[in-house]
Amino acid sequence: MSSRLGVGVLIIGVVWAHAPAPDQRPPVRLAQQTVTVPPVPPSLPSIQPQTQAFTNCVLNCDTTVGLCQGACSVGNTPVATLAPAAGPRPDPNALSQCYLSCTTQQLICKQSCAPPF
Repeated sequence: MSSRLGVGVLIIGVVWAHAPAPDQRPPVRLAQQTVTVPPVPPSLPSIQPQTQAFTNCVLNCDTTVGLCQGACSVGNTPVATLAPAAGPRPDPNALSQCYLSCTTQQLICKQSCAPPF
């Protein structure tokens, strides 16, 4: 038994002695593929200025319709239209027609706004 142990130690010692030291080992070289990176495409143009112009146009249309509806006859409110006939009442359709006219102007205005893309 002791001879087997001695032979095993002797073999390990011989192998260990012939092994190169870690700093003497040749560097490991891996096969590497050369990759050509494509050039970065030019950036897309910003649509922010067009978007701002479109938003401003739409908001101007909304402001205009608000002013238009505010100018509609206050005396021809739904309360006055539905009040009992105690005297001459304004035309019950005048307020609706005024609002409809303002809304039509708003739609025409918004259709004239150029979309950003």
